[in-house]
Amino acid sequence: MAPAGFRARPASGGRARRRGTLVRVSLTRAARLAALPLPLVAVLFVETSVAQVALPPRADRSVHDVAGVLSNQAVDTMERLHGALFAQTGVAIVVVTMPSLEGEPAADFALRIAEAWQPGRAGEDRGVVVVIALEERELFIATGYGVEGFLPDGRVGAIRDFARPALSQNDFSTGLLQISQALTAVSAAEFNVTIDGATLSTVAAAGQRRPRDDGRGGIVGLLVMLGMGFLLFRHPSLFFLLMFSGMGGGYGHRGAGGFGGGGFGGGGGFGGFGGGGFGGGGAGGSF
Repeated sequence: MAPAGFRARPASGGRARRRGTLVRVSLTRAARLAALPLPLVAVLFVETSVAQVALPPRADRSVHDVAGVLSNQAVDTMERLHGALFAQTGVAIVVVTMPSLEGEPAADFALRIAEAWQPGRAGEDRGVVVVIALEERELFIATGYGVEGFLPDGRVGAIRDFARPALSQNDFSTGLLQISQALTAVSAAEFNVTIDGATLSTVAAAGQRRPRDDGRGGIVGLLVMLGMGFLLFRHPSLFFLLMFSGMGGGYGHRGAGGFGGGGFGGGGGFGGFGGGGFGGGGAGGSF
């Protein structure tokens, strides 16, 4: 018999049962806690999908100034450059300004534009989509499959960097015109054509030719440097060619998937929509 006041320890089986109960309770609570975030994730996913900004209606022009920040002169100049480039090379450049993307990354919005509008001809895939979002202060330049050879991510990134000072000062007309001129010039040089207002095509072609060494390299080099200095002084926008004329890929955005289809949409106006395919190439960032 146990002395009075003495409480016997529970048998080991009791301890095991209580421990088992505690373990089961802990596992049940853990399972409940683990299950709680799942509805929240679903709600967040739905809210994110719902918050996706609607695409603007596509018109038969290359510049869609939804934000209303571009001057008439800048729009007219870009329309002329893009129209001439598409007519001679099949490269279709589209510029879209948005007041806000409601938090959607500019890269995603640009690819949605590309998928819905399909700039460029089917089978050639020479489309370029330039998107700028004012509230997010973000830019992205998306490139189609057919232009990635001469507009790799690194080169597109250099063009973006060239326009960033103007964009950061809210001079959107100048910044987007610089981007359009650069894209037009590089594309024109690739196809050996000349576009008025994008004289970089001539400079780009000359920069790819190596002069013969005939013993007068020093004098020729000096004359070339003086000529380039004068040219850059008269046309400051030409300097960016020196930054990206030799760049390949290296940075930007790469996504999965691709899209295209449909036939070429001709007719009046820009006429540059009708089946261009994109795969996520390009470059962007904040300004």
